[in-house]
Amino acid sequence: MTPINTAEQTYRAWSSPILLELKEREHQLDPDARQALHNVLEERRLVDTGNPSGKDRRSGDSTR
Repeated sequence: MTPINTAEQTYRAWSSPILLELKEREHQLDPDARQALHNVLEERRLVDTGNPSGKDRRSGDSTR
């Protein structure tokens, strides 16, 4: 396993429980923090599903 893969695996092992805890306490967050949490969870979902299609696909220059 490459160092990058190891770092990614470690990140996910540490961040998943933290994100789940924040999701449970979402009602206690201010609106900006709540939106940031939603953004992170959405980004995580997109990363976890691989190559999204339809409305989940990000727009952008695909020639890069």
